Formats: sequence, C-alpha cells, structure tokens
Amino acid sequence: MKVNLLPLIFFFIAISTFAQVRFEGNFTGKGIAFSGEESPFWMHSNQRGRMNELSNVSSLLGGIASYNITENARFSLGAGVLYQDGYIDDLQLDEAYLGFQNTWLAVHVGRKQRADLYRGLSATNENIIWSLNARPMPGISLRTTRPVMFWPEAGLGFQASLEEFITDDDRHVQDTRVHHKSFHLVLDKPKFQVSVGLEHFAQWAGTSPTFGKLPGSFDDYLRVFSGKEGSDDVEGQEVNALGNHLGSYVAGVKTSIQNYNVEFIYNHIFEDGSGRRLGNTPDGRYGIFITDKEPGKWVDAFMYEFFYTKHQSRTSSGTDGADNYFNNNLYRSGWTYENRILGVPFIFLDEERFRVINNIVAAHHVGISGKGFNMPYRLLTSYRKNYGAKGGGQLRSDILSTYLDLNVYQSILNVYLLLGADFSTIASPNFAAGVQVSRVLF
Repeated sequence: MKVNLLPLIFFFIAISTFAQVRFEGNFTGKGIAFSGEESPFWMHSNQRGRMNELSNVSSLLGGIASYNITENARFSLGAGVLYQDGYIDDLQLDEAYLGFQNTWLAVHVGRKQRADLYRGLSATNENIIWSLNARPMPGISLRTTRPVMFWPEAGLGFQASLEEFITDDDRHVQDTRVHHKSFHLVLDKPKFQVSVGLEHFAQWAGTSPTFGKLPGSFDDYLRVFSGKEGSDDVEGQEVNALGNHLGSYVAGVKTSIQNYNVEFIYNHIFEDGSGRRLGNTPDGRYGIFITDKEPGKWVDAFMYEFFYTKHQSRTSSGTDGADNYFNNNLYRSGWTYENRILGVPFIFLDEERFRVINNIVAAHHVGISGKGFNMPYRLLTSYRKNYGAKGGGQLRSDILSTYLDLNVYQSILNVYLLLGADFSTIASPNFAAGVQVSRVLF
C-alpha cells in the first residue's frame, strides 16, 4: 500500500495554526538483528502489527490533533504512517481516525490502535480473544471509558462496547466483516470493584471463493448480533450463514492490599454451544496484576497469566469431541488479520501464515516493570507447552521466550536497548538484540 505523506503533513500544519487545536507528534524507529530464521517470539508478538516475524527495521511517524469542545469533551483526529520490512516491506497506515471522547464515552471512526491496559506486561492485553498482536482493522467503535452507574447508592453500574470492522487484507473470504460487542456489570465499592460480563465476536459476510457472496444484509446482521445459530443454503451448499462466532465470559476483581493495587483476571473462551455451557472448562486465561502505589521502584508492576486451551470440549456430550480455536471451515483464514492472530499470540499459524496450526497450549507468562539505576525497564518471560491443533500437523514443543527493553538514555531522544531469546525443545536457541529510539516532536 503506497501512502502519500504530503497531504498528511500539510493537514497537521494547517490545523495546528488554530489556537483551539492541540497537536502532538511523535517518531519511533527500531532496528533488531536475530540469529534464527525469524525473530524471537516477543520481538514480533503483541507489537501492534508494527514488527513481523522477519522484520529487522520499523519506523513510525504519527500525530494527534485534538479540539476541546468543553472542559470534559473533545474531538480528535489521529494519523500515523508505518514502515516495516520483512513480510510487509512497505508503507502502511498505522492509524487514521476521527474520534470523540467525554467523561464516560469514546467513539472513533477509522483505524485506531487500542489502549495498553497493563503497562505492556500482559501476553494478550484486553482479552484472550483480542490482543495487540495485529494492526487495527478499520471500522467504527463505541465504548464506555468507565463504569456508568445506574444505581449509584448500591454501587451498581455497567461498561459496554459496540464495534463493527471490515477486513481489507488478502484473505480466503474477502471483505469479511467483524462484529464485536461487550457488556459487563460492575459492583463498585470503596474497597473493591467486581465486574462480570460477556465479550462476543463474529466474522460474517464477505465473498467466498467457493460460495460467492455470503449473507450480509441487515437482517443477517441482526442474526449475527443475537448470536443465533443455524445454517442457510448458499448456491446449493449448506454453510454457516451466520458467521464464525467467538466469545468469552469475563470476570475481574480490583482491590487494594496495603501499598499495592491488585487485579484478578479471568477469561473463559468459547466458539460453540458446548463452550457457552462451560463444557470446555477449564480453558481460558487466569491472571493477577499488581502495581505499587508509589511508582519508580525497582519493581513497581508485576503480572502473572496462565493460559490453558487443552480441553476444547473433548469430553462434552453432543459435540464432535473437540473445538478448534481460531480456525473455521468457511472463514478459512481464521481469527486473523494480515496473517496475524488477533487473539493471544501463543496460538499461531503454519509456515504459510494461513491456518492455525497450534491452538492447544498451556502457557505461563510473567511480566515485570520498574526502574533500576534511573533506567525504566520491562521484562517478559513466557514458558509454554505446544500440543498442536485438531487434526495434528504440528510437533509438540516446550518453548521459553524472554524479552527485555531497557530505557538507557532519556533526553532529546529516548533510547531503548532491546534483548530477546527463545529456547525450544525442537530448535536451536534464537537470540536477538536491537535498539529503539523515540522522540516527541510537538
């Protein structure tokens, strides 16, 4: 995709001349070298689609223009241009969106990067199904930014989101649409906050090379929205006309223990009726996130997550004996965008970067951040057992993946030293080292 930078540059210069408009710009450049055929796992995973498995260099130029309507409400316009070599080797739009935000609601139209919820320490960020592993899809998003209290005296409220995206990548079913919604009940008390809810995702519509144009009317959308099951006849073939559905039951508890903020996290995962009935328990994500109320210490944030997807409804009655997470027979590119898994990156693709070849995993992940000798750092360590996927085709393996970024210089530029390594039972050790520089321009 070729991107003409001149209109973007002139636009930001023009709007920044207005006193009411605030403009922020930034630049980030990264270069790494690695010993293996691909970079170590955490060098390219959860990098917001800015580094792929073969990338040695990446650069990002971005900016945000914001206009305050009132003290608590503003419009924003964001754009970013990304270059990475490797599989991509081209300019891309990292972001391009128009947004609105007030004290409780955020709306955006276009392509916008998602917020980092756990200081970059999580292996999946928001949810086991929705990580920071891929570039954002273009679409429209509405979501609450805090609990909306409908019964303040009891501390009861809710958080919700509704998002609709379109895929513009090269995939098996072209122009696949992606639907996402969530609803969480929240009990907010002075000493703790408890939330329980549901995340629902669906791939639907598009054009199949086998069945042609798939159902994509407003009535079909209502059926996708409701999660209604069933199948329609498309050109004489029985297919799932209602798309590829994924979901997660979510629960969390936030509290304070002495000088620490503590959050407990649980994500269930399901793709069919047996999973919705918890027939695939204990599959899901289990985690704890701890932050020191006084930042800047040697360790000021800690995260532990355990991911388990080995059950996959294998012992549930009324099923074929196994799920196949993130794969789908009709939407054969699966739960991906631009050949990258949208969910937790421990589930990964085959050598052709097309089908999920490993989705039966047990993984332990630890993330730590802090500041030592006045240098902020972030350390990630993951140990996972890979068991392949339904139908086989992937060698079993144990892999230890480590990553460290260390902010070694903080002045005109921020300079980071990057180190990463993978140790596997089926491959030689893979090492990487690199440098990242960043600067706030305005």
